[in-house]
Amino acid sequence: MAITLTYGSTTLELPEDLLWVNEFRWSPVAQATERSLTGALLVDAAPRVGGRLITLAGSEDSAWILRSGMETLLAWAALPEQQFTLTHNGVARTVIFDHGTAEESGAIKQVEPVIDYSDPEPSDYYCSLELNFLEV
Repeated sequence: MAITLTYGSTTLELPEDLLWVNEFRWSPVAQATERSLTGALLVDAAPRVGGRLITLAGSEDSAWILRSGMETLLAWAALPEQQFTLTHNGVARTVIFDHGTAEESGAIKQVEPVIDYSDPEPSDYYCSLELNFLEV
């Protein structure tokens, strides 16, 4: 099934063999616990509203993307707080790129070049990749 990322009226088809590696690690419940002065356990729980991590990853031998697609992803990731529609397994989600807090962005990670070209063309398979999003 197709995996797509849409910005406005432009849709980029992503490699179909990207795996959502953290799909079942997210909890829809936020919870904090602490002890009172009497020793009783105090539990505060509420539904989470947004913030689900979505990591789509390939391996060295999968999830190849054309250089033109990589250029599009990098241009989109450079738009601060811009929302996109990610469609995966027929479900559309509103997402932003997850840049993290480090100096180097964690939004898009190139895994390995397919072939080390010194001057790749837009139509050349460029690399496999990992994409990190936050659902909003």
